[in-house]
Amino acid sequence: MTVDEAIAADRRYFDEHPDKQEYIREFVPGEFEKGELPEIPQGFQFATHVAVMLRIDGQPVGRFRRLMMVCDDLTA
Repeated sequence: MTVDEAIAADRRYFDEHPDKQEYIREFVPGEFEKGELPEIPQGFQFATHVAVMLRIDGQPVGRFRRLMMVCDDLTA
C-alpha cells in the first residue's frame, strides 16, 4: 500500500465500523519520518495504531497514527 492508500483504508475502516475508536494495521513505508523509525529487535516488525480523535456528525474526521512494534513470537 502507498501512504495515500493507507489513509483511504483508515477512513474506510472507521466508516464501516462506526462503533470502533481504534485499530492496528500493517505499517506502510513512508508514513513516518525516517528519523522516527528506531532500530527494532529481530522478530519484531512495525505496525500502525490508528485512532479516531474527532468525530463530527458521527463522521471520523480526525485520526491519529502512532508507530508501534509487534511480534508474533511470544517467546521473543
